[in-house]
Amino acid sequence: MGLADIVVEQLESTVVRSGIGKRVFKNSFEDKQSGGENNVISWLWNAGSRLVGFLVAEGGKLISFTLTGLWSLFVSTAQFIWNFNWNMTDTEIDQQIKQRWEALGGMLGGVLGNAVGYLGCGILPGAVIFAFNEPLGAYVLKNVAEEMAEEFTANLAGLVRYTFMSGVQSLILWGFKNVRKFIKSNSSLVGKLFGSGAEKMTKAWGSEGSKPWSFALAVDNAVESIPNTFVRNFVEEFLEEAWDGCVEAGYVVANSIDSYMALEKLKQQNQPPMGKTRYVEIKPDRTIDDQRIILAGPQEALKPIIVQVLTNYQMMEDKDIGSFVGTPIDEYLRAKPRTISLQIQFFSNKTPPWMKQGTNRLVSASCSVPDIDPTKLDWQNIKLACGGANGYLYGRYRVTGFLDNGRQMAVYASTAEEAEKRIRDLLLLSKAKLLKKPTITEDRTEDSAGSYLKQPVKIYPAYFTILNQYQVPGALGSGIPISGKRYVRKNDRIDLWVETKPFDFEARIIELLKKPGAESITT
Repeated sequence: MGLADIVVEQLESTVVRSGIGKRVFKNSFEDKQSGGENNVISWLWNAGSRLVGFLVAEGGKLISFTLTGLWSLFVSTAQFIWNFNWNMTDTEIDQQIKQRWEALGGMLGGVLGNAVGYLGCGILPGAVIFAFNEPLGAYVLKNVAEEMAEEFTANLAGLVRYTFMSGVQSLILWGFKNVRKFIKSNSSLVGKLFGSGAEKMTKAWGSEGSKPWSFALAVDNAVESIPNTFVRNFVEEFLEEAWDGCVEAGYVVANSIDSYMALEKLKQQNQPPMGKTRYVEIKPDRTIDDQRIILAGPQEALKPIIVQVLTNYQMMEDKDIGSFVGTPIDEYLRAKPRTISLQIQFFSNKTPPWMKQGTNRLVSASCSVPDIDPTKLDWQNIKLACGGANGYLYGRYRVTGFLDNGRQMAVYASTAEEAEKRIRDLLLLSKAKLLKKPTITEDRTEDSAGSYLKQPVKIYPAYFTILNQYQVPGALGSGIPISGKRYVRKNDRIDLWVETKPFDFEARIIELLKKPGAESITT
């Protein structure tokens, strides 16, 4: 078997790769965004975009390298160097480079001409037929487009291969020409190193009328000069078969590696598919336009994640992470344990999500109203006490009120008057009364730039929590240790940022105001 007997189409790697998937031209030309209105312009636009995408994808496959292709490049380059005439003149070198460039122009014109011919005599008539008879036109265009894609990709493959090989050979010719020119320009140095004979040979190298010389001619002349016919035939066949065997073995090795990689790819494609990559936008609460969760991934992998996200949202929707802290130590020592208190949360964002948006930082504040009066727990009254739908201006002035129940209550605002008004409005919801006029202080803490940390900013009521805790005998497992005794706590979160009162407001307030029983805790 000789080198010429190798047929690329019959290589095992080619057969395996063809089994992975055949080239399919999608002929679904319906525009899904056209609202059902089909016309020749929209059809041609969609068909053209799909055709271009297909050609780009196929063109990308043409420039993908395999070991078989790389070995073929190595063999052709080695044969080119083996038969290369090292006494070729500069004129002959320039002529060969020019011939390769001119041949490339002919091949490029053939590829583009074939494509233009299909467009002018195939696609355009099909479009005209489509304008008068859509089913017939779609059928004609489908067949023409498929044939055009096949022809174009085949021609493009030949053009790419020829361009690459011609580029490599032209680069070798150009490099040889310049290296030889450099050596000849330093022929005197060659003469000093190797003698006058070498200098004369260097000057005569590549001159007009020089006798051709190549590795192939030198070896052939050497073999032909062997006087013994037996030895001459042995050497000639040995060299020829050694080269053919090396080339064939290289193809077998490269083809085996390509086949193995193709089989592995086929195994991966035969595994149960996870589906196409999907992008899912989840809106857990339809009343909150700005709260969206974006997920991306394989379709089958996304299904359990979507369920998990919605479950987590439902579990954490009415929960607070952490607790309100910062109660002064003197209040903790002298005040009675809390029973029912109102914890109100404010944010600089009027609606959820309560997080930083763009360059604007998120400002949050909280206020605790102790010993609330259950008869005054009206949703509208609570919201008005917090400043209403427009909130109030938060800032560095702190107003601290000392109450008759031994506790304190503090509010921050941009001015002392605003802070005092806010604390008095909120105390209307409590049974506790002010013992004296509230104390006014100013937080003058500065940041690294020398500005006050608490800058005036509008904050809005977000939600409130009713904290309900009672001392329950026997509640050792879930009780809260306060002043050496055990208390059980009930809490819930009710939104204030919404425009209307929640429909179940009264039912939730009644449930929160119930005194927990010891039985329900110990079970």
